[in-house]
Amino acid sequence: MALTFIEYTADGNNNKNFTFQSIKTTDIDVKLDGQLQTAGTHYNITNYTPSGGGTVVFTAGNIPANPVIIRIARSTDVSSPRVTYTPGSSVKAADLNDNALQTIYSLQEEKDAVQNLGGTLTNVTISGNLNVGNNRMTNVVAGISATDGVNKQQVEDITTNNNTVLQGHATTATTQATAAAASAATATTQATAAATSATAAAASATQAANAGTNMANQVADAQKYASNAYNTTFTTSAGVSGQLSALHYAQLANTYAGFTVLYGFHRDSAGSLKLDYATASDSSTYKVEDYQYKGEAQWHIGDSAALHSATSGGTQGTPRYSLNSSGHLILDTTA
Repeated sequence: MALTFIEYTADGNNNKNFTFQSIKTTDIDVKLDGQLQTAGTHYNITNYTPSGGGTVVFTAGNIPANPVIIRIARSTDVSSPRVTYTPGSSVKAADLNDNALQTIYSLQEEKDAVQNLGGTLTNVTISGNLNVGNNRMTNVVAGISATDGVNKQQVEDITTNNNTVLQGHATTATTQATAAAASAATATTQATAAATSATAAAASATQAANAGTNMANQVADAQKYASNAYNTTFTTSAGVSGQLSALHYAQLANTYAGFTVLYGFHRDSAGSLKLDYATASDSSTYKVEDYQYKGEAQWHIGDSAALHSATSGGTQGTPRYSLNSSGHLILDTTA
């Protein structure tokens, strides 16, 4: 059992007790994972007695948490004797005891340092195995020589580098596998396209064989569409009946063109409502702005049946427009 120190695993509490003896509070060191803390800043010592120890109370914001190792240890100041004797002075038992305690405490600390490797050792050579008793080794410098020990950070760096390399290889392998799969898919697509092209070529050959017959039928149909007699139907080579030629529609259009009439209403200088009309054969010029009222058109183009009765044969006959007894302009659609 150590006589000069005690260790705790931090648990979030701000106070830890120690019971070993010491000469004064400044001989007490507090370390967190091997890092020396500052009294009055990081912690304070309360309830202290040289023979019974005391309590280390961590200040707000400096309370360690798991898994930090808290080490409270005695480090007796031996830079000078506790009591210095001068010639002719009396020797007191208390002074002798103080110097003896200073020596004893220092020897105890050295013993605990060697046995527990808890103190500061410089250039120590160990013969045999080193057993740390399931404790952590802290503040291990990075190894340099081939036979040096390594710290956790070095191991993590090596692991990270190895993982990066492995990930790079895995990414390359995945990319190559994807490319191979794409090449296989392309080959399959090209094979399918080749088969489709062969089928299309066979179909084209069949179409070419039938082209001569189809061409002759199409020529015959075109001749009928162009010049078959007016109002005479025909059947195409594909069996479509009731067809009429372009000549038929041209003559029909010419016939209807003769019935086209311009109608326009306007007021003359005397205020009378007048209807002007002109057939397709009329060569006079009519301005649409002369047939507008309040910005709205009062003209339209229709056939002669809107002006004359159907019995007139396309020439002026019985008018369809008239004024009724109320003075309204009406269109008689029954004449």
